[in-house]
Amino acid sequence: MLNKQWVAFLLAFVAPLILIFWWWGAFNSATVEITQRGPYRYAYADNVGDYTDLPQKQQDMAKRLRDQGVECGATVMVLYDDPRQTAKKQQRARVGCLIGPDIRVHDPIKVADVPSRRVVLAQVNAQPLMAPGKAYSAMLDYLEQNHIPFQLPTLEIFQNRELSVEMDL
Repeated sequence: MLNKQWVAFLLAFVAPLILIFWWWGAFNSATVEITQRGPYRYAYADNVGDYTDLPQKQQDMAKRLRDQGVECGATVMVLYDDPRQTAKKQQRARVGCLIGPDIRVHDPIKVADVPSRRVVLAQVNAQPLMAPGKAYSAMLDYLEQNHIPFQLPTLEIFQNRELSVEMDL
């Protein structure tokens, strides 16, 4: 009787949790390489505060762009401060999305260009809540193994469940 209850418990509770974590990308590994990336053009707003608030800021930014008649491409975040060393209230970032070369936006939204350049690129296919931790962990391991110092800012591009984190060399 106890074995039947145990099997029922596994099927009812544990299996769905494993499936959810699999779907979120919890078991996916990040890849890291040195490559050429860019150029990019993105619309953004500056943000100061806890990086955990950035997904909501990203949604607000996409709405502001839609209100201006601009379709948002891949989401973009530029992180200027290391959250391991910077107080949450002082963490600076840009939040926005990729836009085409002829797109114009109005204040308070700004536009920036990123030239083609050599980067350390970490990529992972996972949900936005899991992807940054996996990508940065893999990137930091790679940098340590190759004696490359971690430097900011980093550029995060999230599109189609894939996060790309770029660090300039």
